[in-house]
Formats: sequence, C-alpha cells, structure tokens
Amino acid sequence: MTADRHHSPPMVPTYCARVSRQGRGRVRDRGGSPSRRYRRARHDALMPEDAPESPRPADGTAKPQRAVPADARIVGIDVARGLALLGMFIAHAAPALPAGSNSLLEFFLLLPDERARLLFAVTAGLGLGLLTGGIRPPARGALDARGSSRRGVLRRQVSIRAIYLIVLGFLLTATGVLVYVILDEYGVAFLILLPALFLGAWVQIGLGAVLLVVLPGLLAALAVQPAVLMAASPPAGAGFGQHLLALVTDWFVTGAYPVGIWVAVMLLGMGLVRLGLHRPVVVLGAFGIGAAVMVGSIGSAMGFGATGIRAPLPSGDPLTLAVGTSFFTVGNVGFAIALTMGIIALTSLAAPAVARVTTWLTSPIAAAGSMPLSVYSAHVLVLVWTTAPGPNGVPTDDSWATVIGLIVGTLVVSWLWRRFIGRGPLEWLAGVLSGRIRLGADRADSDPDQGGSRGEDAGPAPIR
Repeated sequence: MTADRHHSPPMVPTYCARVSRQGRGRVRDRGGSPSRRYRRARHDALMPEDAPESPRPADGTAKPQRAVPADARIVGIDVARGLALLGMFIAHAAPALPAGSNSLLEFFLLLPDERARLLFAVTAGLGLGLLTGGIRPPARGALDARGSSRRGVLRRQVSIRAIYLIVLGFLLTATGVLVYVILDEYGVAFLILLPALFLGAWVQIGLGAVLLVVLPGLLAALAVQPAVLMAASPPAGAGFGQHLLALVTDWFVTGAYPVGIWVAVMLLGMGLVRLGLHRPVVVLGAFGIGAAVMVGSIGSAMGFGATGIRAPLPSGDPLTLAVGTSFFTVGNVGFAIALTMGIIALTSLAAPAVARVTTWLTSPIAAAGSMPLSVYSAHVLVLVWTTAPGPNGVPTDDSWATVIGLIVGTLVVSWLWRRFIGRGPLEWLAGVLSGRIRLGADRADSDPDQGGSRGEDAGPAPIR
C-alpha cells in the first residue's frame, strides 16, 4: 500500500525476538530425563539465539514449581513475528484502494500499516531479553568457562549483530526497492540498548514506558520543522557530511519509526522477559494491560486527528499532532503486546490439548517467524524483481499476485526449510559472526553461553 510504501518498515527483524527450532523426537543430551532433554532441544531461538538459562534458586536446590518450564520453547514469539511478516507483505505490496473508500477491505489493508512494525519491535525486545539471559541474566562480574565476563561476551555478540543488521540494511536499500528498509535502524537501536541490557525488569519497563509516551509526539512535532526537513533532504551535489546528517536525521527523527521509538518498545519486551514469560501472571497480566492501553490510547488518539487505524496527519497545530501521535503509537504498542501475550498463552500456557492444536495450526507461521531476517530480505528482493511501470508510468510493486505469492511462498518454503534444514541462512550467519555458533564444533553443543547443549542444531526439526 502506498501509505507504507516509502515510510513504513517491517521490523524485522530482527531484528528479532527469538525462538528456536524444534528438535526431532528425543535429542540425546548429556543429562536429564528424556522429556527434559526434549524440552531443551526445542528451545533455540530466532535471529539472536535467545534461549534463556534455566533459573535456579539461590541455594542451588531443586527448581521452584512453575506452570511452564522456564526453559521451554516459546513458540508464541515465533508466531507473533510470523504474523508481523505477513502484515508487512500486505502493507508493502497490496494495491491502494480508491481515496475515500470506507470498506471492510480497507480496514484490513490499513490494519498492518502501523501495527506490524511495532509487533516486530516487541518481539525484537523479547529476543534481546532471551539472548541476554532470560529471567536470570548473568550477574555483574560473572565469568564464563574461558574466564571472560559473561556480560561482556553478550554485549559483544549484540554489537556484532547490530553491525550485521546495519550493513545488511544498507545492502538491501542499495537494491532500489520501493519500501523503506529499516534493518539499519534496528541495528542502531541494538547499539543504543547495550548499556540497558542488564537493568532490572521494572527499570527497563519503566524507562521504556516513559520513552514511549514522550518520544512519538515529540519526534513527530520535530519532523515537520523546516530546519529538520532541510537536514533530512540534502540538495543535489551535497557532500558526504550533508548526506551523513540526512541519514542520522532519518534514523532519529524523520524515519518511519525513529530509533528512539524502537528502543522504547524493545525495553518493554526485555522487561517482560526478565519477569518471566513462563509465568501465567506475567503473560496474562501483560495481555490485559496491553489490551486496556490499546483501547484507551487509540480512543484518545481519535480526538487528536487519528481515525482508529490511521495515524494523525500533520496539521497546523504541532501540539495536536504530538499528542495524537503519542496516543496512537502507545495504543498500537498495547495491541502488539496483547497479541503476542495472547499467542504465548494459547501455545504455552493453555491446556495441553489446546496448546498442541494451536501450535500445529500456526506451525507454518511460526516457521516464517523463526527466520525473520531471511524472510524479510527475501521479500525485499522479490519486490525489487516484481517492480514494474504502473498505469501512469510510475514504477510500482503493488500487486495482489505479489501479496499472495509472498504469503503462500513464505509459509511453504519456511515450513519446509525449518523441517528439513533448521535455522534460517541469515540467522545462521549472524550466529557464526557473533560467535554463538562455532564452525566445526559439535552441532548439539555449539552455544557455550547457554549452559550446555540445547540440541538446537541436532538435526532437522519437525514442526509440532
């Protein structure tokens, strides 16, 4: 759709939140019961291999009782990320409806425009939280088997992934695709989050909430100021310095979603992980709060120029634009959190029969969500390939055939890839570059930072 064509990104990935590939049958582990080994094998993760460590009481005795094992695979994060990918396909490639159309179809076409990107950001925050230790992050001064600071190792891995995303974002942008590529913005957000990776859960949530309330409106008001617009649009023949200023301005102020907003949303996701996504009170509480925030904030935004599914447009009053934009963004984040927590509840916390059926039905979506960076990059290349002159001679990639092909092709190929190969290719490369996957090492024990073998690479992974 044209509304998202030049201004909206997907979030990729995730840069992404993580969930892992499932192991086949019983994975031979070095210890624990067969069911325990199986659960551990099913918990590797998306782009950042983010499997949390199993929490243990301070006295080292048996684990406390929980409704869901703390190291069980969080299938719901994959599903939420997969839904964000599908929404992104619609936002990027669906033909725009005639102006003034108020049909039900328009509602469903506009629905993903803002929400898919923020859903990606939520799952990216969850992934960072899992990558950096889950509910039990490494303590200050803790060392790994090599004598290195465990926090330092994790920060280095996140930094490498951030640079990887920035470079990949630049490469995809260089293809000339008509959509707004945001991988580089996600990479910048990862770098900014480095000092906040190991803050307490409530500190992360509180900081994220404050930034989320303040930044969308403030940045929307700044983005329409003449000086900012001039900085974001260097004239022909401008030098390197002006182009660099334009890039930074786009990252932090005028982009589809400025980096500060990604940071705020990711902080909320990390905080939820620290509280424990295996705990029903956390998941259901976040679902209820997210739903309430969504209804209240979007309802309030309608009094400041929003329409419920459309963001406020620039008007003569910067204050009206700022307040409306903040309400609208907060409401959409509430929607993304409620949706993600609802899916986690259905796939992990529901009665076993319900969880099995839900997981089976959503397995193709989860497969796509387990390799969002690969899927996102592939979709950009498809859009480049399908771009053609429109009726008025202007290049366009809007096509229902493209939308359907992207959705069906992604679900089928992702399911087969995950079933017979496993980790997505770009996710695998990210793991190798960051050191979380060691070439030549025992595949089932290639992630030393997660407390031993998780069976994540033990073999082809059937989708439950």
